Amino acid sequence: MTDPTITDLRRELEKARLALIAALKHLGAHAEMNAALHCADRVMYSPLHAKVDSAIQGIDIALARTEQTGPTTQFARSLADTASLVKILTDLDRCQHGRHQGDPCGPADDCTGTSAGNPHLRPGTVIGYGLYGDPIVMPDRDRKHDPAAWRAQPDGGPR
Repeated sequence: MTDPTITDLRRELEKARLALIAALKHLGAHAEMNAALHCADRVMYSPLHAKVDSAIQGIDIALARTEQTGPTTQFARSLADTASLVKILTDLDRCQHGRHQGDPCGPADDCTGTSAGNPHLRPGTVIGYGLYGDPIVMPDRDRKHDPAAWRAQPDGGPR
């Protein structure tokens, strides 16, 4: 289906889906907080939690039924997959608390000061090799969005 009305409907459903997912996370965190506060051995989720989850499933079904097919959709999926991979790469410098290298890590994270980033992947660490054996390295924070920074020159410096 390439009808503009369907496209607009899908866009609005996606926005509603994202809002409902955020609401579901909030409701879940609230229920878990209450259980922890009362030292309960079980988390009791509200009926609203189940209704929001059901609404998300309904949106997923509606989106699947109106999914466009053809080369345009395949190209869009390819772009979405590429964007997902880029997000994963740009998150490689996060510490175990989810903070990027250089971001503040507070007392709630059982540490203080500035995040040192991923303890397993320091800038300059070789994380793989390209097709011709050229090393792929973890770039520093300021250059992680530069594709050339992920490649190392034979002298050890970034390209």
